[in-house]
Amino acid sequence: MQSGSALSPWAIARNSLIYTRQIAKQLKCPTEESAVLVECLRQRPVEDILAVPLSVPDHLSAFGPTIDGVVVPGEPAEVMEKHTNFFGQYDLMFGMTRVESYHHFTSQEDKGGIDAQRRDRLLRTLIRNLFTYHLQEIFLTVVNEYTDWSKPDQHPINILDSTTDAMSDALVIAPLVRTGNFHSKVRDPRNPKTYEYVFTHQTEEASYSQRMGTVHGEDLPYIFGAPLVNSLSHFPRNFTKSESSLSEAIILFWTNFAKTGDPNDPRTENENSNNEKAKGKSERISWPEYNDTHQKYISFGLKPRLRDHYHAHRLSFWLNLIPTLHRASEAETTTSHHLLEDHDNPYTYDGIVRDRNTGDSMIFTTSPTTSSVPSTTMKDGGMNTNAYATLIILEERPTVAQNL
Repeated sequence: MQSGSALSPWAIARNSLIYTRQIAKQLKCPTEESAVLVECLRQRPVEDILAVPLSVPDHLSAFGPTIDGVVVPGEPAEVMEKHTNFFGQYDLMFGMTRVESYHHFTSQEDKGGIDAQRRDRLLRTLIRNLFTYHLQEIFLTVVNEYTDWSKPDQHPINILDSTTDAMSDALVIAPLVRTGNFHSKVRDPRNPKTYEYVFTHQTEEASYSQRMGTVHGEDLPYIFGAPLVNSLSHFPRNFTKSESSLSEAIILFWTNFAKTGDPNDPRTENENSNNEKAKGKSERISWPEYNDTHQKYISFGLKPRLRDHYHAHRLSFWLNLIPTLHRASEAETTTSHHLLEDHDNPYTYDGIVRDRNTGDSMIFTTSPTTSSVPSTTMKDGGMNTNAYATLIILEERPTVAQNL
């Protein structure tokens, strides 16, 4: 799993019927009976269906996998934790880049940073769309956690960096690590293996600030071997010899994992020879299994290194503290208790948020002085991140790899 999992908030579509009816209404299809609605939509050209504008709350999905009780039998976290028969059939490799929310910001903001008001609007939108209870408390706790209190004056660059960290952790990294934790605890039917990595190398010709660290999608050129042929059409960059060696080592680990379920283990003697040559370029590092106690992982830079407990405090914040805050007490009888302060003020959000009562979308755009980047926009040299997830199953022996 690369940069996402089924536990990310955008991975499951929870209100697809609402958006299906919106499309049907726009295309003049009946909306009362599902069978008639579906049959009508089947008669419409795909281009017409795709052209219907939809207002989907930020960080959520209109269409995608749904919890239908059959293909997706229940909440993904519950299935992973309690129903391990399927989960336990597969070995798992999961990993991420340093900054998974880069595409939420403009190139201008990347260079100059953002102010506290922009940060608050982004985080309020995130929290309103992801949570139901104690929203104001969660918002204040997130701001407190992701503020560097050692600096009395918060520079716009520092505010940008802390906001990207908060959004990356909430939307991608914490759910992904939680998935890895679930998988590492599975002991049957065959004691599957779990491996974690963090891609930390910044391509020398990258067009974004070196200050930020690796961004979403930056690992893909190395996995697909672009440095080995000095660029592919989708990755139009020049790469150094060291970056070619890194790509070769990564491809070796990935293909070993696809074949055997162990990134260190080739299948044949010839593969073993290639394995040793490539490993020589990465200092013959051995990738240990991951578990939720020791949390060992490989940091993939030009010189891969073993590390452990990636951002342990920040991830504990999302995996332990926030779920504790996000609980409704029986003594709380009024819904207003759970609302954000000034919750109905459109100028305090940035993007599209949920209507608490109906679940419908409410469009609250950014203020006129601030520009935002749609998630479909590619920055220079970046990846199109409108759709986070692509599932790839590489299977001789049961092994799963995902790019999300």
